[in-house]
Amino acid sequence: MFLNKVAGALLAVLLVLLALPTLSDIIFGKGGHHGGHHEEEAHSLNERFAASYAYYLPVEEGAGGAEVEEEVFDLGAMLAMASVEDGASSFRSKCSSCHNAEDPGVNGAGPALHDVVGRAFAAADGFGGYSGTLASMEGEWDYEALDAFLLNPRGYVNGTAMSFAGLRRDPERMNVIAYLASQSPNAPPFPAPLPAEEEMAAEVEVDVEAPQGEALEEAAEDLAEAGNDAAAAVAEEAAGLVEQVEDAADEAVEDATEAADEAVNGRRGPTNH
Repeated sequence: MFLNKVAGALLAVLLVLLALPTLSDIIFGKGGHHGGHHEEEAHSLNERFAASYAYYLPVEEGAGGAEVEEEVFDLGAMLAMASVEDGASSFRSKCSSCHNAEDPGVNGAGPALHDVVGRAFAAADGFGGYSGTLASMEGEWDYEALDAFLLNPRGYVNGTAMSFAGLRRDPERMNVIAYLASQSPNAPPFPAPLPAEEEMAAEVEVDVEAPQGEALEEAAEDLAEAGNDAAAAVAEEAAGLVEQVEDAADEAVEDATEAADEAVNGRRGPTNH
């Protein structure tokens, strides 16, 4: 009976001692979900306060942040660097079996491409072999349309009768367009290149208003003050809980000691003098 009491008391003491570190971590927020996880992933203002304080007031953050820079295809700049001579060479090797660009009104298996730049779709004189899709399209062969069509003919004109796969390499495609423009007396000028990033930044001024910045700073100060007060209250409450646990552990140790003494004295029996 006494041995059972001793074993139970020692087990209770052991459980209390083992629970102290875990209880302390939970109370003070070390490690676990509210510690290391946020320290690794906290990037925004709200996440930083959530990682530092038990309570915080969410701040409505702006949509700013790292923007993914998208590559812009500058058709005007590409055409400005194009070579008419190289375009003529590519046209002769890849297009001349079906098209004629030098002689007006001379059609082949495909329509004549002399003066094609700026011409309406499906409007070559004397050519009747256009696909129904192209014949029904409205618009003209401007530089953007020529670029899109020569890049992917079937993608631009679904059902086109032309079996050519297209010119995938940008420089070669620009050279061919420049050559077609040189054979088009009514061709408009090349589109202007896009402005440089510095010029665009100068044209579009981003004005961050001072009141917004001050409001954000005040909100951050309020958050810090509220977080400190909340942390102090939690720490005080946690200290009281830890003290209660320590008192319970001391009492358990005393009970275990008394039970052990009684068990030892009981087994020895009365002492004869």
